[in-house]
Amino acid sequence: MEATPALQCRMRKHLSTTTGPQRLLYGTAIGGAVALVPWPVDGMARGLAGWCAGVLVYQVLTWWLIETFDARRTRERAQSLDQPNLMILVSMLVVVAVSVVAIAMLLQQVKELTGWERAGHVLLGVVALAGSWLMMHTIYAFHYAHRYYIDQKGGRHDGGLDFPGKDDAPDYFDFLYYSYVIGMTSQVSDVQATSREMRRITLVHSVLAFAFNMLVLALSINVVAGAI
Repeated sequence: MEATPALQCRMRKHLSTTTGPQRLLYGTAIGGAVALVPWPVDGMARGLAGWCAGVLVYQVLTWWLIETFDARRTRERAQSLDQPNLMILVSMLVVVAVSVVAIAMLLQQVKELTGWERAGHVLLGVVALAGSWLMMHTIYAFHYAHRYYIDQKGGRHDGGLDFPGKDDAPDYFDFLYYSYVIGMTSQVSDVQATSREMRRITLVHSVLAFAFNMLVLALSINVVAGAI
């Protein structure tokens, strides 16, 4: 039975305005389903395939929301919604754990494989690592948006971040930019943290980003050295 246009419209509206917990829930459901499919690979590889599928769902829903929200809607939404600190911490731990598993799989199994099977495992591990990196900094982008507009609502004019081009209020793309720059460089660029609270959040994020990048680099060197 086909969905009615009204139902399709409601579904489209819901999927384009999901909250953080909803995106995580949908990603977990899809990822779990993919992992349970009896692929002709071992359990670790199936788990990573499920992780990649779940992260893809999370990222697609995230970018759909970001694309449809202007600065006004970003402010209204950020002031009313945020991902709890405990959920952020748990998400970061899961991201790091999956990254370690992905690299461990490469370290243990790549040597024993050849041809397309070896290439497939390497590709799966790389995609899992890339998905983990994207998810970590996407979650922080939403946290920055919430903190910024909550501070503005509380009377702080600049919201704790000083964006260039002050005539334009920041939308989700601006916070994503700030978060991804920290993820790539572990430092800020042209956007400056101007409040103590925002500096603390940025500090924790920078340390996590640096540790994650160093972990991936160090273990990747072992993978390459072992594969030669």
